[in-house]
Amino acid sequence: MPASEHPAAKAGRFVRAVGLGIARELEKRADAPPPRPAEPPPPPPPPVPTGGVAGKAALYLFVVGVAAFAIAVLQIDSLFGGRPKTVFRLALGGVLVVVAVLVTSNWLLASDRLSQRVLTRMWGPRAAVNRRERFVARRLRDVLILVGIAFLAAGVFEILRATVGT
Repeated sequence: MPASEHPAAKAGRFVRAVGLGIARELEKRADAPPPRPAEPPPPPPPPVPTGGVAGKAALYLFVVGVAAFAIAVLQIDSLFGGRPKTVFRLALGGVLVVVAVLVTSNWLLASDRLSQRVLTRMWGPRAAVNRRERFVARRLRDVLILVGIAFLAAGVFEILRATVGT
């Protein structure tokens, strides 16, 4: 039966092997070039311009659309009678359809311009930078699309009431 080795001898060999492995790893790291510093993240995109003719037109058309929607929901046209009632309903429906198409299709960035106005009130004149701000910006655009769908439904309803009748 061979003589068994003392446990301390086994442990000593293990410690030396680990020590040599660590020493080799340290030598590799010392010879390697230093890591390059991390590049700063790119700047956030510029905000959508809310001024100019297109921005002001989008805002004013949206305000007119909200007023037309309120008039349609309150059925102010019941104050008129005959032909003026039909013309009023057609005009109201036309305005609502135009605003709905403008907001839902994002034509000339109308929806983005409207949402950027709200975001500018919240965070100042800049684009969404972090995850929370991007989340809020996306949800705001989704809400504008839903508002546009409601405008479209009210506009089509007013046009049908004017042409087909009630």
